[in-house]
Amino acid sequence: MYILKDFQEKAVNKLLEYTFDALTENSEQIPIQLESPTGSGKTLMMASYLERVVEELSLQPGLSDNVAFIWFAPNTLHIQSFKSIQKLYEDTNRLNCIDLSDLTANPSLNSRDLLFVNWSSVDGMKKIWRKENETNTNLETLIENTKSNDTQLILIIDEAHLSAFTGTQAISVRNLIKAKVEILVSATPNNRPARNVYIDRKEVIKEEMIKKGVRLNIGLDPVQQSSDNVHIHLLRKAFAKKQELEVLYDTELGRGKVNPLLLIQLPSENTALSEEDKGVRDILEGLLNTDFNISTNNGRLAVWLSGEQNKEGLEKLDGTQDVLIFKQAIAQGWDCPRASVLVSYRTVQSPNFGIQTVGRILRMPHQKHYQHDDLNYGYVFTNIQSSIINFVPSDSDYFNLQLAERQDDKHWTFDKLTSETIINDRASPGVLTSEFEEFFFQIMEENYPELKQLPEFTTVSESELKDKKQKNKDYMLEKLWVFDIDEHQIRIPINVDINPYQVGAINVSNDHMGRFAITDNEFSQLFDEFCFENITKLNKSKSWKKLRETLIHFAEYYLAINEYKIWKIYLFQQNKAMLIPHIQLALEKFIHWQNQQQNDKRRVEPAEWEVPEIRYYNELYKREIVPNHALKPFFEGNKASEPEKLFKKYLIENERHIDWWYKNGDQGREHFSVSYEDNKGILRLFYVDFVIKFKNEKIGLFDTKTKRSDAEAPNKHNALVEYMEKHNKANSKTELLGGVLISAEINGVISFRYCVNRITDTNDLTGWDYFNPANISTNQPT
Repeated sequence: MYILKDFQEKAVNKLLEYTFDALTENSEQIPIQLESPTGSGKTLMMASYLERVVEELSLQPGLSDNVAFIWFAPNTLHIQSFKSIQKLYEDTNRLNCIDLSDLTANPSLNSRDLLFVNWSSVDGMKKIWRKENETNTNLETLIENTKSNDTQLILIIDEAHLSAFTGTQAISVRNLIKAKVEILVSATPNNRPARNVYIDRKEVIKEEMIKKGVRLNIGLDPVQQSSDNVHIHLLRKAFAKKQELEVLYDTELGRGKVNPLLLIQLPSENTALSEEDKGVRDILEGLLNTDFNISTNNGRLAVWLSGEQNKEGLEKLDGTQDVLIFKQAIAQGWDCPRASVLVSYRTVQSPNFGIQTVGRILRMPHQKHYQHDDLNYGYVFTNIQSSIINFVPSDSDYFNLQLAERQDDKHWTFDKLTSETIINDRASPGVLTSEFEEFFFQIMEENYPELKQLPEFTTVSESELKDKKQKNKDYMLEKLWVFDIDEHQIRIPINVDINPYQVGAINVSNDHMGRFAITDNEFSQLFDEFCFENITKLNKSKSWKKLRETLIHFAEYYLAINEYKIWKIYLFQQNKAMLIPHIQLALEKFIHWQNQQQNDKRRVEPAEWEVPEIRYYNELYKREIVPNHALKPFFEGNKASEPEKLFKKYLIENERHIDWWYKNGDQGREHFSVSYEDNKGILRLFYVDFVIKFKNEKIGLFDTKTKRSDAEAPNKHNALVEYMEKHNKANSKTELLGGVLISAEINGVISFRYCVNRITDTNDLTGWDYFNPANISTNQPT
């Protein structure tokens, strides 16, 4: 028997209210989200919710209680959920928990069945969990058989931000199931549907289920670093904190009741171990073994890495393991309340913390706060080299893709038009090439005019050459460059209290930033990362090595400083502040040069276009039902302009004169575009906002603006007029009309005007026609 906390009870009640309301609607795949912090008991709340759905459905007027459930989760999280919920239902048995092994050939879900599946079981739309010598054990058959018995499906998607909307496979499965309701469960969602149940972390802290916050790099002190590199120094301080907490637990609860666990996260963000990971791991395991007698051999060290796992009994409060080494996998669904300290080795290009990873150290072992307040906080030790610490949802690059389909069932005619695209005969690489070195040297010489160019092969003596390069160095010293650098260059936040539950950036003041010494090998790594981060508007992965090479060549050519010495010179804060603008100016000049090279080879190529059969929208769009939009449902961007919204409303109000209308995209070959030359003579593409099919078969191409809102509007309009003239001359069946559309309000009435001729600006509307769908569809003057 389980008892819900007050905030959990309120959340379940709201989920039920949303569900019963959604079940009365005619549409399918209605999203309802439970947004709740890690450690708040999401599985418990879902167990209660499912029980109450089957209990109370029969009490809802007009609703059938013939309902079954499918629970999807990433990786092996579905197994954990299956075991947890099955245990919670031991006394009641109100739902029948099953997994794939319980299905037979030609399967079906019965009322109150709860099937647990992981996304990786899916092998396409039709083939899923196929067994040898069985022909009908697949998802499609399961869904068809279940629905043929008038059994409604509710889909539960655990860790929804990770698994449900990340690829065509998951989307295809959801669209095949077409559950009546989709319950999304996440601590860090990527969007919020209209029906969203939000639990504030303050409520969970108030109930003492999770810790109050996180303390970052507590006690970290450059003076105590001695000869240790940063990795080792962080681990020593983190282990000392683990030992302090162990004493506090023993004092408050009794000896050995809770063994606080230290987590070590390796640096790279790839699943596989990188060379950097392996190097860091070797150093740390050596230190743990020699200084603290902790190893996998004696059971005090656990490992959770791809292809290597040694974590039996890790979740027990008195587990024997003192340390766990892991990478990303631990961020998903792992429940170990004794995890107390996190050592996170970060790369410079990743100054973010995943909330769910930090969330592993925020659970309370006994779901209550302790008398000694130090036990009510999590502790993070990290080499993050930034005064801005950013907490982001884990895997926030996964977007919630929403599907819209063309309304072919209405028997509308979707005409094919000729769209235009721009082709480069010379590929546009967006990559730094050897020509960049010339631009960088030029920028440096412009900023330091006394620098002497020194040929690599010269007739002057070696001493004269050395003297000239020393003069260059002296000149740069006068310009405030620093060449005598000590080893203390890493600036790391120290002694900071933070709130990890709040998505966003935290600014750390200067008095909470400490300087730490690093080795030559670490300087090399930092220099690589510096070069990587300073590549802008180009492909970072393919360009950073050329920047690195250029900077080293400059030091050798002008200053006679070798590669090993120049790393720390470039990375010194004062030098770096001067160097970065020089790099950016050189990059701008290079990109301009590269664009000019490419623009000479650009040409327009036609491509056939029609309203797409399907289109995916991310979480930045909100769903609406618009009967005569070409795609159903209609999705409007969160940043749609006011003229766009007004024109959409106007089209809906005049739908009797229109077959359909379509809101076009603003980039990509899948959307309709016309080429034009901008004010600088560069060839670009113009994507009209709206494509409209009138009752008389005319097609409108319109782009909404306000007066003088777009300096390029005349160029775009005139190119569109030229395009339509050519089309109308060559096609007798489909007549095009349109152009830039300006909205205006007079005495509270909104009107829209466009010009059938070429224009020079969008301010003087003299002679412009009024947009009137009734007149257009009946061939009347506008």
